[in-house]
Amino acid sequence: MDTAWDLAAGPVSDHAVDHAGDVADPAWDVADTGWDWEAGAGAGPVPGGPAVSGPYDDLWRPGGLGDPALVQAVLSSVMPEAQRSRALYLLGLALAGPMRAAAVVVAEPAALPEALRACAAGLLAPPTRAGGPAPQAALWPRVGVLLLPAAGAARRPAPVPCGVAVGLGPAVAPERLPESWAEARRAARFAGLGPTRPWLADAAELGAEALLADIPREAALAHPDVAALARLEAEPDGAQMLATLETVCRTRSLREAAKFLCLHHSSVAHRVARAERALGTSLSDPAQRQRAYTALLLWRLNAPDNWRN
Repeated sequence: MDTAWDLAAGPVSDHAVDHAGDVADPAWDVADTGWDWEAGAGAGPVPGGPAVSGPYDDLWRPGGLGDPALVQAVLSSVMPEAQRSRALYLLGLALAGPMRAAAVVVAEPAALPEALRACAAGLLAPPTRAGGPAPQAALWPRVGVLLLPAAGAARRPAPVPCGVAVGLGPAVAPERLPESWAEARRAARFAGLGPTRPWLADAAELGAEALLADIPREAALAHPDVAALARLEAEPDGAQMLATLETVCRTRSLREAAKFLCLHHSSVAHRVARAERALGTSLSDPAQRQRAYTALLLWRLNAPDNWRN
């Protein structure tokens, strides 16, 4: 194959080495009037949350984080408008300007509280106007949220911790935060999804690529290209093979890919030849590289071991 080509999927960004699962809205019972918004966490369990006693009680309301009930009310698309407005007021966001939701997903529940704090610092999340901590909460054992002012989040953030998948939703008015949250949690599924992909994925930067996350899992895994990559990853050096395939698809030449992977270019060429045989295609063709990379994204988005799901 050729050793240089035009980009098919775009270059690796200069912050690529540094950068959720699709989490449904909390199961709210809109007829439930038992939750005392004024009393906050002391009034009882969070609607739609885990039981009062359970293995993750210490993670559900970790010290220093926001009240998950109020944050969930702000993010839930089924919450009545009056209750969402009330929650925005109690969080000090009623008069705030445009905001963005950030979904924070971790592989292990114990890592979530520290991940939220680290991401709040990295994404420049200030205290609320009411003087409380930046709105952040653990919503599920491995999924948390940050509510960020659009102006601060638009500045180049510090790198988020490695191994923490962060999706950043678009800037919206506070009352439309459920829309930003939906895009943020979808973007988080792409964060760190390979050696060239950042651990922070901005929904705006993903563009139409984000729609790949909406393809039903069964349909994606049944596609012949995706199935071929699943078999390739199952081989003893499968993870290295897919990492090489991704890097080759997103760089300008074999030598550039080899430099990125810290390998000799002949080793990269050997792996590329194996990938070509598995896929039945030639990666020297830009269209075929795009095809291979699309299949790779679909496999990683739906792989059984993808903890972002």
